[in-house]
Amino acid sequence: MRIFYMKWRNFTSQNSIFTALLHPLRFQSTPSPSSQSYAPIFQFLTGLNLLKLGQQVHAHLIVHGVTPSSFLGAKMVAMYASSGDIDSAIMLFDRIRQHSYSTLFCNSIIRACSLYGLSNRSVRIYKEMDSVGVYGDHFTFPFVLKSCADLGDVWLGKCVHGKVLRSGLKFDFYVGTSLIDFYVKCSELSDARKVFDEMPVRDVASWNVLIAGFMKNGNIRVAEDLFLAMSEKNIVSWTAMISGYTQNMLAIRALELFDEMTSDLSNVKPNWVTIMSVLPACGQSSDLDRGRKIHDYAISVGLDRNMSLKTALAAMYAKCGSLSEAQICFQSIPSSRKNLVTWNTMISAYASHGYGVESVSTFNDMIQAGVEPDAITFTGLLSGCSHSGLVDIGLNFFNSMRNQYNIEPTHEHYACIVDLLGRAGRLKEAYELTLKMPMPPGASIWGALLSASKNYRNIEIAEISAKRLFVLEPENSGNYVVLSNMYAEAGMWVEVNSLRDLVKSRGVKKNPGCSWDFDRSDTDMMVQG
Repeated sequence: MRIFYMKWRNFTSQNSIFTALLHPLRFQSTPSPSSQSYAPIFQFLTGLNLLKLGQQVHAHLIVHGVTPSSFLGAKMVAMYASSGDIDSAIMLFDRIRQHSYSTLFCNSIIRACSLYGLSNRSVRIYKEMDSVGVYGDHFTFPFVLKSCADLGDVWLGKCVHGKVLRSGLKFDFYVGTSLIDFYVKCSELSDARKVFDEMPVRDVASWNVLIAGFMKNGNIRVAEDLFLAMSEKNIVSWTAMISGYTQNMLAIRALELFDEMTSDLSNVKPNWVTIMSVLPACGQSSDLDRGRKIHDYAISVGLDRNMSLKTALAAMYAKCGSLSEAQICFQSIPSSRKNLVTWNTMISAYASHGYGVESVSTFNDMIQAGVEPDAITFTGLLSGCSHSGLVDIGLNFFNSMRNQYNIEPTHEHYACIVDLLGRAGRLKEAYELTLKMPMPPGASIWGALLSASKNYRNIEIAEISAKRLFVLEPENSGNYVVLSNMYAEAGMWVEVNSLRDLVKSRGVKKNPGCSWDFDRSDTDMMVQG
């Protein structure tokens, strides 16, 4: 393989590389190359993204009448899959398995399908493999378990777990960690912990998977105990904890742990993933100074050149109130390197600061750059239009979602449009839209309608909206207060008294600093303290 690599480095054209790769075959004693002769060539091409060369070698094999064995087939499948041609990998597998079958061969396609998200096919091949008596090994089970987790199929995953036990592989590091990961992803944390506890020797990966799982499910204390119990922590361990704190809105703990990691006493230092994990904590706490210090740290260690990190920095600055610094981070990313997440970040940043025109302009720049929008794009875009009063523009964008971009509007998009129409005083249109929605309107939509009805003194729609909210949010005293104030302002004292009785019967607690007491000379039901 070293000879092949040196030859590949010395040639500039693909024809020259092709000749160099097949050169050893000319000196074989047999009149035609054997199946095994091609295996190292396909193995060499795997991961190099040289699909055309791989196809040329495949054609050479066919011309010489070589029938691939399962061993060679595994190498060929791996080459095609690693070169981005999963369809050819599957087709090749289907053709070869008619006359040759082995664990290695099945592993190659199970792995490929699993990594490409073809979980159903991956699982189906495993079942076929098992049914004909070809047993899985330490390489088979991790990818099958990954596919089970992606499908959310707990029952099948447990069946695979049973196969693992019968195969005597439960103590294998890789298999054990994959089992933990499967149970974690399926929210079966007790089973994940049981597998972990039964492992006689645990590598750091198994600890990290379990910590991330408990963090994801909000079991902070358990994750902390595991982290403290680890004898050896790597960067993934630290990042899992920091990210977990951030996901659970524990910004102070995330920042404290990041400080501990960057101190002189720590032998593990943050990478760009760690910094991306801690930046949302700055946004949650609106701590602009901390965000700037973390940015300075990233610059000092040379991590600020990462494009994903630049995007995360832009999001952090926007959430901390510094739109200008968010713009600087966004503009520092070359146009050719801006991906969908980058564009979405800036569109949402402008929208959150009330700059609807800039949000629309950024969207147009994104389309011109050839980047297709997604549902998140339109959430930010419609929100920007709503806060800037761009009613017709917002409606046009909403209509274009399905018609032009084949994106089905979600509840969140409908909420943006109802808010957009409500802010413009077009309450009837907003209400009619809620009746035409393909899904039941939620609290955000009725809340937007109630707020707009209050601003435009539309008691009829306010009553409808409030009564829906009384069902969806029975403990939210603010909804009762808004409607009661509107009744009082209109002199509808019978309705006010009825609403007060309803509040008392439901035991709704008032907000701190507010009073339910009023009289007819006071049009406000609620007196702010």
